[in-house]
Amino acid sequence: MIEMIFSLIFPLVLVGFLLIIFISGFTKKRSKHTFMSLEEFMRDWLNDHGQGHKLEEQLRKMKKDPMGGLYMPITYKGGKLFTNWGLSANKVSCINLILSFLIFYGVIMAGEGHTLDLRSQQPLYGIWFFALGFLVLITGIIDGIDGAIARLLDKKSKSGAWFDNTIDRISDILMFVCLIPGNFLFIVQYGLDLTWIIWTNIFLILIYEYMRAKHEGLGLHDTKPYPGERVTRVLILTSAFLIYGISSFMIIITDLIDPSATVIWLDLHYSTTIWCMLIFQIIILIIMVMSSIQLAKYSWKELKKMDINN
Repeated sequence: MIEMIFSLIFPLVLVGFLLIIFISGFTKKRSKHTFMSLEEFMRDWLNDHGQGHKLEEQLRKMKKDPMGGLYMPITYKGGKLFTNWGLSANKVSCINLILSFLIFYGVIMAGEGHTLDLRSQQPLYGIWFFALGFLVLITGIIDGIDGAIARLLDKKSKSGAWFDNTIDRISDILMFVCLIPGNFLFIVQYGLDLTWIIWTNIFLILIYEYMRAKHEGLGLHDTKPYPGERVTRVLILTSAFLIYGISSFMIIITDLIDPSATVIWLDLHYSTTIWCMLIFQIIILIIMVMSSIQLAKYSWKELKKMDINN
């Protein structure tokens, strides 16, 4: 009964909530908006992240890196699009949460085939990771769009920031915990259960985000970006899922064209399905350890300066 609810009713409920949110936006009376420019948008973002005292310098740097050249324009355009659809920042945050639950559901369902026969059932499950990888990437983009909407409409609020950050942490947990039921980090031939790496990554992510939130709460608004930011974690998970999905897809295509040639892919596919998730989880572990140490040193040093000045 519980399994049926999860496998059939749970995704339908999530899709139903998505439809309700979008319908509520489309049926809302539209008002014309005059949006700030992309440069004004980036300046406002830097000001909110404690860079106001060196705004021009940071703006020049941002324009030259992927943050300013790719991420900011995407979230800026996405914010305008969702605003024109009648969606508020909080509604977009809810969309992000629903998509995270769909990823959680999809990975668990696909994980049921992780240990099945590589010649038949396993690739049929594994191919879903291709779609799930793009869904993870979309959640990463939407994570910036909700804030962009609040910025573009000049409706930034403490309650909205709290709501967004809370959903981000739930999303972080869901995207890692879902890997555990499928035994993605259990290596049968060596009898190794490396699930502890997933739990460690969840712990480090929560510690990292707590430290950053705490030092901002103590008045240290001049923050520094480190590799362990959420955008990095999203890109790594997206890469892992896409590689897994593409490998499964190649098995299916090869089997359809020439079943006898499938054996060529089996060893490579086995290595991909067994080691891919592990390697990417280890990469996240290393990044989070380094970023947590760097952030802790930076926060401690700057907070001590504030203590002396006070």
